[in-house]
Amino acid sequence: MRRLSVSTRSERGASAVLFALLLVPLLGFGGIAVDVGALYAEKAELQNGADAAALQIALACGKSETSPACLSGSPAAVAGQNDSNDGIAVIDQLSRNMSTNLVKVRTKTEDLGVRHPLASMIPGVGDATVVHADGAAEWGVPVAGTTIPLAIAECELTGRLASLDQANPSRFLLRSDTNAPCPSGPSGGFGWLADSDCSVTLGDNFVVQGTTGNNTGGTGCSSQQLDLLGKTVLVPLYDLFQAQGNAGSYTISRFASFYITGTKFGGNGTERYLGGAPLQPTFSGNARGLQGYFVRYVTMSEAYTLGNGPDYGSAIVRLTLRTS
Repeated sequence: MRRLSVSTRSERGASAVLFALLLVPLLGFGGIAVDVGALYAEKAELQNGADAAALQIALACGKSETSPACLSGSPAAVAGQNDSNDGIAVIDQLSRNMSTNLVKVRTKTEDLGVRHPLASMIPGVGDATVVHADGAAEWGVPVAGTTIPLAIAECELTGRLASLDQANPSRFLLRSDTNAPCPSGPSGGFGWLADSDCSVTLGDNFVVQGTTGNNTGGTGCSSQQLDLLGKTVLVPLYDLFQAQGNAGSYTISRFASFYITGTKFGGNGTERYLGGAPLQPTFSGNARGLQGYFVRYVTMSEAYTLGNGPDYGSAIVRLTLRTS
């Protein structure tokens, strides 16, 4: 039988040609896996910097829209601290819109950009890319939201607006056995809003049923939930109370911040003071109530709706997707 033989000389070098043909897509996949991953990592770090910088400016504006930190403050240091610490992040754009309460920040890598040596081997792709990230934050007055079911007469605050910026404001009592300095309303200048889980959702000019300050029974609050000493609470203010026996309806007008230094929610012996000392003025008799003072307060919260209104010292700051 005649042997069959096949010459392989014609296939010599085929693997080299095949490798050369596959080299470009292999480099492309390598560029995607390594270099593009590095770009995404830098993008995420730049985003952290942009968000932090926008929040820094918004916090300053929430405290005071006329402060230098709001009007001309530069968040470059904050942006740098929140990027990769590689020394290539800068603030590219910064804008404040005082009419819409919006600050926008764009961060970017320096003009040298992020290098990607593998991807640059692909024709038409440069050896570095400048990466950008955009962040925005808003600030405003809370006009609706969920809070503890405590309400304070608006006139209690309006007479003390000047004290919001004092370093050591005078404490005062909201006592259930005294007349509030208001045209109408329950004694003591405060009351409790009726609910079942120690929280209530309110809006501007929202009417809600409640009880007088001498009765916490309708709030659904436990003693732990009413442990408010040393806390700043964002409370609704009411400008109208319509009595219905020992209860009534409260018309909510706005929110304000109250720092609590003393409480008395029961009879004699239940009063408590911040630090344990009976700081003046003190409770007496069977009066129930709160001791403290209104403060200027800025918080980052998603629980409130923002709006425009009188400056009662409380502001909400948060990140946003708004562009104008």
